[in-house]
Amino acid sequence: MKIFQKSLSTGIFLKFVEHFLEPLVIFESETFDILYANQNAYNLFGEQLDLSRVFEKNEYMNFINLIKDCQGLEYSGTINFIKPDGARGLLFFDIFPILYEDYRVTFCRFRDITEELTKKGDIKENKAQLIFKNKVRAFNLITSSVAHEINNICNVMLNNLQLTYNAWQDIFSIIKEYEEEYGEFMIGGISSQEFDKIMPRLILAVSDGANRIRETFEEFKKHVQNGVTSENTMVDINEVVRRVVLILSHTIFLHTENFSMQLQDNLPKINGNVQKLEQVVINLLMNALQSLPDRKKAVSILTSFQSDKKRIYLEIKDEGRGISEEDMQHIYKPFFSTKHASGGTGLGLYLSRAIVEEHNGDIIIESEKAAGTQVKVYLPV
Repeated sequence: MKIFQKSLSTGIFLKFVEHFLEPLVIFESETFDILYANQNAYNLFGEQLDLSRVFEKNEYMNFINLIKDCQGLEYSGTINFIKPDGARGLLFFDIFPILYEDYRVTFCRFRDITEELTKKGDIKENKAQLIFKNKVRAFNLITSSVAHEINNICNVMLNNLQLTYNAWQDIFSIIKEYEEEYGEFMIGGISSQEFDKIMPRLILAVSDGANRIRETFEEFKKHVQNGVTSENTMVDINEVVRRVVLILSHTIFLHTENFSMQLQDNLPKINGNVQKLEQVVINLLMNALQSLPDRKKAVSILTSFQSDKKRIYLEIKDEGRGISEEDMQHIYKPFFSTKHASGGTGLGLYLSRAIVEEHNGDIIIESEKAAGTQVKVYLPV
């Protein structure tokens, strides 16, 4: 690597990177150390050039994983960042892995697109979709890298459980013979008389758990991987809600013990994009869950068909902290968030409204500080 660093200090290559019009950072592909950055990069990120402080923690780790995984492949995406003056913005970046001498390095070019997105009061659909699609691609790259491992682990668990169950059936008779001769005894803290009833249940519970992990991940993978290429189809909103609830089942459990769904049967289908509509429900449900002060508070989802207006009605209601009157004026603005400290991007409601309007629908939010929030979505049949 010293050869590469030395080559940066002299010659035409230095002139190229230093006078590159956009911020350029060169990473060591194995350790992710910054080998070089031009002056434009320092102007953008500050003199310390500490990207772990410039990017949110989760997004920084995802960015590092992209550098690690993009071997021989170019990649483009977006990432939120904090400017030297403390303002928040959005960057568009390109990653270029390059083999130099015997070393692999990664070039990353950045472009601040914050002003492009915010200079107009009413940001149009194509700009919203730029962010949306890039985030989907980022998720797709991450999920594809772990899909194989998750399936392998589940298969190993299920195969081993089958072997365990077969062995248990053979051992069971030996346990009973020993018990008849020497009396009741303990196995792993369980009475030998109860062991034959408990053991099959334990095996079945682990088997169900492994299958649920696999099914949940498959649903999540469909949600991510179909996003960019999926076209409009006839969509059942109830199925969209059920799939989202399955994906977020653990998150729901962590935030509330009072979650309910009231889905009207036989809803007419709408013409729309399944993955985008799932994204809307995920954004709205996550907002509701994260607003709850404790697990006693409730969140509910309701669907119905308003036959007089020929439209589907979707409602997500929470007993959370609510939204202040001042904040209500800004909730649809990009990058506005009251949860920046916990990783909020301020794009959830902004993108949700863009998607609903793309489907010729409406979204209405009613909220009061400390009194909860009710989100109403109308989608024409």
